[in-house]
Amino acid sequence: EAIKLLRDAIEDEPQNAEFKYYLGTFYEDSEQFDKAEEFIQAAIELDADNPRYYFRLGVVYDKWNRKEDSMATMRKVIELDPKHANALNYLGYTYADLGTNLDEAERLIKEALKYKPNDGYITDSLGWVYYKKGEFEKALEYLKKAVEIVPDDPIMLEHLGDVYLKLNNKSEALKYYKKSLQHKEKDKE
Repeated sequence: EAIKLLRDAIEDEPQNAEFKYYLGTFYEDSEQFDKAEEFIQAAIELDADNPRYYFRLGVVYDKWNRKEDSMATMRKVIELDPKHANALNYLGYTYADLGTNLDEAERLIKEALKYKPNDGYITDSLGWVYYKKGEFEKALEYLKKAVEIVPDDPIMLEHLGDVYLKLNNKSEALKYYKKSLQHKEKDKE
């Protein structure tokens, strides 16, 4: 219904970038990534300097498993808004998750923390960078703090389990893996 409503609204106001952006987000939610890209790109054509549109497009590319496009789009967000904490974190976390550019990932995430110092997701990202660098004690410090801030995120809980496993604390690892599974909706295997 929302998609139909927005399509009708766009027919009435074809130059309304916000309508196209929101329609793109509805397509993203329904995992119709090609249509999400089409409408968010259409919003960008009408408002080319809006970092929010580029950020959402980068998220769509990530969900669509187009990592290179996602990273390029996040770099565009940062170019438009160098203090965009979520884009800084997104790009840094993506690097960390891929195990590449770890020093750059650390720099980006620390920059994001300047603007959102008590954000659990950004704190988790920094911990994940240290995990990927093999600095497990440092990773543990940040991952524990992240889980204190956001206690029910399955990925953060899994990250904490991973670092405990690397530190050979299997009972704590198992505890956090079980907590992660309690909150996971998919990828339970």
